[in-house]
Amino acid sequence: MNTVTFKPWILTLVMPLVVTALPSVSASESVLYHNATLINPATEQQLTNGWLLVQDGRIVKMGQAKAASLPAASKQIDLQQQYVLPGLIDVHLHLTAGPHRVEMRDGAPVLTMAGHSEVTRYHAISTLATGVTTAFSPAGDPQANADYVQQQQAGQWLGPKLHYAGYVFEPTPIFGGAIYPTDEASWRAEIAKQQALGVDYIKLYTGLTADEVALGVRLAREARLKTIAHLDSVSWQYAADLGIDILTHALPTSAELLTGAAKAAYQAERKNHYNQRFIYSWFQHVDYDSEPMRRLITTLVKQQTRIDLTMVVNELFYFARELDAIYPEDAMWVFHPQMRQRWRALMAAPSYDWSTADFAAAQQQLPKVQALFKRLYDAGVPLAIGTDSTASGPFYLRELELTKAAGLSNWQVLQLATSGGAHHLGLTDHGQLKAGYVADFIVLAANPITDLHALNTLHTVVQQGNLMQVEALKAQLSSLSQFEF
Repeated sequence: MNTVTFKPWILTLVMPLVVTALPSVSASESVLYHNATLINPATEQQLTNGWLLVQDGRIVKMGQAKAASLPAASKQIDLQQQYVLPGLIDVHLHLTAGPHRVEMRDGAPVLTMAGHSEVTRYHAISTLATGVTTAFSPAGDPQANADYVQQQQAGQWLGPKLHYAGYVFEPTPIFGGAIYPTDEASWRAEIAKQQALGVDYIKLYTGLTADEVALGVRLAREARLKTIAHLDSVSWQYAADLGIDILTHALPTSAELLTGAAKAAYQAERKNHYNQRFIYSWFQHVDYDSEPMRRLITTLVKQQTRIDLTMVVNELFYFARELDAIYPEDAMWVFHPQMRQRWRALMAAPSYDWSTADFAAAQQQLPKVQALFKRLYDAGVPLAIGTDSTASGPFYLRELELTKAAGLSNWQVLQLATSGGAHHLGLTDHGQLKAGYVADFIVLAANPITDLHALNTLHTVVQQGNLMQVEALKAQLSSLSQFEF
């Protein structure tokens, strides 16, 4: 039996970490992780002096004991009173996409989100290195997503375990991202094509009509697939009544959820299709106590419609000219160098013509975005944590911060990040430290129940029983940094 001990820590939450090198651990070995505080957000329990016995990629047993009563294992790892948390789950990660850019095709500018394998591998490793062990891509090239999963299953690529949807159904051309069938037969054919590539969901997008949304939900259900939607003029209420499975983004921007003069004023604003101020102005107009909003929340609770609000996206738009302060360059190592050069400009694109007054008005709406989150949470609508990024990193932590600022406790925030994410994806053996569950967990030097920024002290990731050190993962990124578009 091999025993490994971590050295004591003297650090702050923001200092880089130096840890004793760990032995390689394969999923088939029995490994005992002990002398740690086990944090299980699903049950709001902290188990001091806890241990986990892991074998064949799963947690076999767990408990609390002195060294003399520890179970036998082929390897023991003494965690020196550090903190173990279930692996994080990002339910909105476009891992195989981008960077987004505009290309000329057939003489016309077209948005493209087509990715590249080296960029995908970079973002997969950087995301895993920030503690995200499972992710859901709600849209993307289904072939690229299928290839990623195949490479993972073959043991070739490191990164979060991925569940995914395919191309969005959307009339606006997005190369590498959208498809727009012209009739029911072509809808069926595209759904069958995506299904053959392993998609879990069909993604319905903002440009579809109400009839097309209904068609997509019906045909997906016939194919025994689920549906996810990012909607605009089509109301969340309409989609929820149809039985849609997931709604995404804190942008329920349909005029049908407004009333009276506010509705009329908003409809007048939307006549200019190039005006992106609706991203914040809907929140200026909405009354959460109105009959349409109360009815919507009641329906979402009854249907248990799952939602990832990605409040971080609202903040990115509202503070597009101040992103350096929120996301300093040293935090952006999670992005491939090609993405680092472009992402701020991409976030600024919707607000290219906003005035100083527009930004001030937008920023005043962020508390109202958070109030929507809190209302949904308090009502019992199932929520989870997503980033809408190609790499989680600082965006994931920021979403946690925004969630806490909406009025949740650290326990509640971490529930959404772990067991909430598992529920969102229908995973019954993920998201908890529990016997029989998949051995996905992270080791931290500080306690995230005390301070969410303890996630910055992450130094070890265990995914399906395989142990990886963060610094070793980050060391692999340089070899994937050379590709240029």
